[in-house]
Amino acid sequence: MKLSKKKLEGLKEVLRTKDEALLAAGQLEMRKAHFVAEAMQAENLFQQIRAELQEKYGQDVQVDLSNGEIENASNDLKKA
Repeated sequence: MKLSKKKLEGLKEVLRTKDEALLAAGQLEMRKAHFVAEAMQAENLFQQIRAELQEKYGQDVQVDLSNGEIENASNDLKKA
């Protein structure tokens, strides 16, 4: 006993579609992992810069990103 040619082709097409979808999902997961790693690297760099600014200007230091103005400096270096 055999499947009809039409049924066999339909089955192959469904399996091909399934395989393509799983491959695409895997590729998306790889891209996601890359972006998450990139975001974590940026976060680590930000924390490092933040610590340097806090050490130099005090814990409450804020920087206006539009012009670089240092605000809320709480130590002697605030005029530097």
